[in-house]
Amino acid sequence: MRAYADISTAWNRLATYLGTRFRPELTDFTTLRAFLDAEWARLGAAFYEQSVGYLYDLTHFHYMGVKDPFFVFLLEFAHEHDITDVADVGCGIALDTQALLQADLDVHGYDLDNPCLDYARWRLNRDLDAAHLIRPLDHLPGQRHQLAYAIDVLGHADDPPGLIELLFTAADYVCLNLAPHDPDHRYGPADLHPVLDHERVLADLSKHGDLIRLGTQVPNVLTLWRSHLRR
Repeated sequence: MRAYADISTAWNRLATYLGTRFRPELTDFTTLRAFLDAEWARLGAAFYEQSVGYLYDLTHFHYMGVKDPFFVFLLEFAHEHDITDVADVGCGIALDTQALLQADLDVHGYDLDNPCLDYARWRLNRDLDAAHLIRPLDHLPGQRHQLAYAIDVLGHADDPPGLIELLFTAADYVCLNLAPHDPDHRYGPADLHPVLDHERVLADLSKHGDLIRLGTQVPNVLTLWRSHLRR
């Protein structure tokens, strides 16, 4: 499941969007890792609000196949339960959102108001006339979807309990992956997944919903929850 048939098309989109600011050397993943390390050191807590390298990183990530088991898990459940209304929480540049839209799901993407979201909105407007489906995260409270998913998001959150509560108040079902802490993540010394207290996370999840399905995406555990607020 991909937004475009090949990564070269995705790079062309990014190059068109950035114009003279496009850096073709960052399409090489090894070069990008060093660039992200430098950005991480320079931006600190503002990394996700200001990073430009993350546009390239999320493009690479979409085509690595790492998330494929998660989306098989999600789509199997959605098809079994006639779910079409989905929230992609932490959508980033929304390549996943776009792929799911092209798979005939009604998907709304939510994330921090940052360079990734600006690019996502531009690209979906160009390709699908659907910029309105990409929204800042602060638009999610008060919305209600059939299912909300968050892939590789909890490890980035400043407030995991708050994000968990938001997910369960925004959807009847919640699908997410639980990742182990990895001090040597893809970026070498730049650990973009802070240590999570998994015992606390599981307690928070159980407070808001019932675990109804488990899956695997090595080394992650895939989970699907039914919200206590389900209609």
